[in-house]
Amino acid sequence: MNATNYNKMNSNSDNLISASLSTQSLTYRPNQGEVSFEVTVNNDSDRFANFQLEIIAAGEIRNPNYRWYRLEPEVAAAQPHGSSTKFQVFIFNTPIPGFVGTVNLSVKIFSPQLARERRLILRLQIERDNQPILISVELPIRTFQVYPGNAIDIPVRVRNQGQVASNVLLHLTGIDASWVTNSAERRFTLNANSQTELSFRCEPPSVVQAPSLNYLFIAEATSNNSYPANAEGNLEVLPVGYINFSTPQNKQRIPSRRSWLPDWKSNSASYELLFKNLSNIGQEINVQIQGRDWRKCTFKKVPEIANLNLGETVKVILDVQTKRPWIGIGKTLFLEAKAELSDQRLGSTDPATQSLELEVLPIIPLWLQLAILALLAALLALLLRQEVIAHTGFVNSVRISGPGTDVVSASDDCTLRFWRIRNDRLEPNEAAGKTFKGQILGCNNIPQKSKGVLAVTNDKNRVVNFVPVQNDRVAVGLDNGVIQLLQVPTGDKIAELQDPEAPGDRVFDLAFTSNSLHLFSGSGKGKVRLWSRASINEEFQKQPNIDLENLQKLPSFPIRALALSPDDTILVISGNYNRFLILPLNKNQSNSPFKKLSLQELKKIDGRGGPNDSVFELAFVPKWNSSEKILATADSAGWIAIWDLNKCKVTSNFQQQIDDLDCTPPIDRWQVDSKNAVRALGFSEDGSLLVSGGDDGRVVVWYLTSGYQLDKTKSPKVINNFSGYKKITSIDVKSNLGIVVSGSEDFQVRPHHIK
Repeated sequence: MNATNYNKMNSNSDNLISASLSTQSLTYRPNQGEVSFEVTVNNDSDRFANFQLEIIAAGEIRNPNYRWYRLEPEVAAAQPHGSSTKFQVFIFNTPIPGFVGTVNLSVKIFSPQLARERRLILRLQIERDNQPILISVELPIRTFQVYPGNAIDIPVRVRNQGQVASNVLLHLTGIDASWVTNSAERRFTLNANSQTELSFRCEPPSVVQAPSLNYLFIAEATSNNSYPANAEGNLEVLPVGYINFSTPQNKQRIPSRRSWLPDWKSNSASYELLFKNLSNIGQEINVQIQGRDWRKCTFKKVPEIANLNLGETVKVILDVQTKRPWIGIGKTLFLEAKAELSDQRLGSTDPATQSLELEVLPIIPLWLQLAILALLAALLALLLRQEVIAHTGFVNSVRISGPGTDVVSASDDCTLRFWRIRNDRLEPNEAAGKTFKGQILGCNNIPQKSKGVLAVTNDKNRVVNFVPVQNDRVAVGLDNGVIQLLQVPTGDKIAELQDPEAPGDRVFDLAFTSNSLHLFSGSGKGKVRLWSRASINEEFQKQPNIDLENLQKLPSFPIRALALSPDDTILVISGNYNRFLILPLNKNQSNSPFKKLSLQELKKIDGRGGPNDSVFELAFVPKWNSSEKILATADSAGWIAIWDLNKCKVTSNFQQQIDDLDCTPPIDRWQVDSKNAVRALGFSEDGSLLVSGGDDGRVVVWYLTSGYQLDKTKSPKVINNFSGYKKITSIDVKSNLGIVVSGSEDFQVRPHHIK
């Protein structure tokens, strides 16, 4: 059926839309201008309608990005019954690229309102032009990523859109030709209306020869009968490798030469910082100095910013200056050099930092300082001719008198010394020791100054306490089991107490009731003894005691510490196996002063409970007229714990003499930094401070909250500012006077001031 008959049948088959073409055939030659024809559309319906056109070429491959005709108008406005609309169709390109010959065009006319369409046929004769055939290049993948040393394939698709075969040269540019395996060129013949796909294998070389960059490459095709065609792509070489950071010598000294001579000019040292680029990224390096002591120094870097190309090694000279003291000992400053990279895709250098040490010696060498000090000491000794008054053995116990004016100390040298508090120091009390002039004092048999000696005993002194109410008396416990009561300040012996059943049982601690009518003593053989009297003018009499070592739960229990609650209702006992015991007291029954013991084992908290794990010290918050029973404990592992004894739960054990006690959890618990044993504790009068001392040689003030927890908002304060301390064995606190007194294994008794 010819186009004319088809168009007639199509227009008469429905009475709603009729249409006609201005011509049945048309000739088009590419690149010779556009050709056109008209389409007349009649609205034969009984309502308004608009119309649209679409041209379809037989055999074309629809591509939304490829247009070969246009319409005027694009869409006809709504028209009434019987009206006509004319469309102008302009053809400006071939419907099928590269096609030469006749192609049928189907003119599709449709109306959304009428839901009808019409199709008309037009023959389009396409003639050959005189231009070269069309070669196109396409990259199926435009972006590639690769690490140096790895290979990737770059596919390229070439299409011949012409009607004759073409000899094609495909060339890959923009990438170093040495990276492309088996040449960056391909020669081949491409038939008419056909396509082919080839690939180039690209393999960047080693890290230092393949910088991490984005490389723009071009795949270009040329032939003898076509214009050149190309397509662009992007090859990203990914970053890999690292920057090696080293220093040949990380320890320097000021002065670097002849440190044994005075030298006030030398104040700097230099370090070599080496950077080697083992990556594929060029870098600019800026060295920053940090570390513990960086604020004490000034720095100069040469160069200030180091440029580091691929494979290169650069050197940065770091000059460090610091102020040197005239005297003192050498100190070591700790610094840290950190490199900042301009391109941080690889992170930091390897290693990220270098630790630097700088030993700074004083301007006057130490040997010369010591010589000068020795000379000054000799001159001072000649001028003063006065001996230092101190103990000659370990100081085991110190106590401040009730008024806070005097201190008594007990020592392994078999002497008691009496001191007067004078502002920031202790002075031997001149009222004591008048009867010892010219004698050899103490069990060490060493002649000493008698000034301030309160008494000389026949064995080591373990503990000393002022007698409450009677602040002119002290009680001292000896290594041979004797307790002596002495007059202060004369040192006259008032009484001597000893258990006839256990001579030689060392007295480790003493505790008086607040009315001074009862005295408790704890011994090395695990006995708690009670000494009582009816009035302060009578002598103490021995009362029934408790032998802890004979109890089933307490093997080998030397008593390390005793503590009486402020209301004198309970006695707390501690010793080995990391435990403490609570002993309620019967105040009104002299024949049965002790109630049943209760045992708290600290190993329930931290698992320690062997014979070498001990609770060394106990201390109550000394709040009078208070029902609180707040106890602090200190042990051999450096733990300090605070307990509310009113919250302890007692589980009766009818088969044994000791009940089980559960005071856990404590109000608070912490460990000193050194983790060394804590041997001494003391509360301030209001319970806001807790002072400790121990084997690390430090006297520390801990700040507490109103609930007796460690105040985390305040840092603990170390109040002994002298170096060379040995173990602190005893402390006593008078916070209302702002004073703490300590005794230590370096034979010294020292005052410390607190706010």
